[in-house]
Amino acid sequence: MWGATFTLTKIALSHVPVFPFLFVRFVVATIVLVGILILTSGHRRPMNARTVWVGVFLGCLLFGAYAFQTTGLGHTSPAITGFLTGLYVVLVPLFSIPLFHASPPKRTWLGAILAVMGLAFISGSHILHMQIGDIDVLICAVFLALQILFIEKYGSNIHPLTLATIEIGVVSVLSLVTSLVVGQTALFTPHVWMEPAVLWSVLINAIFATSLAYWGQNVFQQNMPSAQIAVIFSMESVFAALVAWMAQGNLLSPIEMVGGFLIFISMLVADPNLSRINIRREDSHGIT
Repeated sequence: MWGATFTLTKIALSHVPVFPFLFVRFVVATIVLVGILILTSGHRRPMNARTVWVGVFLGCLLFGAYAFQTTGLGHTSPAITGFLTGLYVVLVPLFSIPLFHASPPKRTWLGAILAVMGLAFISGSHILHMQIGDIDVLICAVFLALQILFIEKYGSNIHPLTLATIEIGVVSVLSLVTSLVVGQTALFTPHVWMEPAVLWSVLINAIFATSLAYWGQNVFQQNMPSAQIAVIFSMESVFAALVAWMAQGNLLSPIEMVGGFLIFISMLVADPNLSRINIRREDSHGIT
């Protein structure tokens, strides 16, 4: 889902500014999540203070990530954006040392290194020639790493759908406020949003890459460590290449194939038991 969004967003940004685009994307995603919450049989769960503040905190981190990533995407290529965003694969285990007071297993470090090597092969980025857009995306990677880590730290035993709804809703509110503060008024020109490139980008980003993706993240990360999640998320660049091939006939070069292979291997290295899906977790009711 995320791999398909870089090119779509880049095209949409040629029609609308950054923060109105983010607001419409995330408000549509919030509406979808609220609808699912109402229709889901287990939706009547207590909205306690912990759920709210965790959702608001994660939403602020996510807003920082998307604000810097989308701004940076307007000034650099989707390939470089994908690679620099993927650096959170290394930042997650690095940040987990001060946050969790424990270093991830050696296999996770090795998997993260292999994943970054694969991302570099796929993107073909020239990291030594940094521009303002590249710096924005690097800051985005920091926010994403923190968002992944704090879901693990605070998101356990919180209803994942409720948490995702609050988190995405906070991003939409912050996007609206920022849009008004910086004077980006595309929100008030409805015909712009009917442009096919903008409309399809909003719908795909909002429904698949936001509401469903972050709901899924909150569900699955209750059963998996954040460092392993980050390595699996590095497959984003592989799917970006596959989508480009399917949609536009862009073939993978041999070096890009090597990059995809390295990322796939990084997943297996990071978790040798991945293929068995033998996950045990401890929650408030004991070991399940």
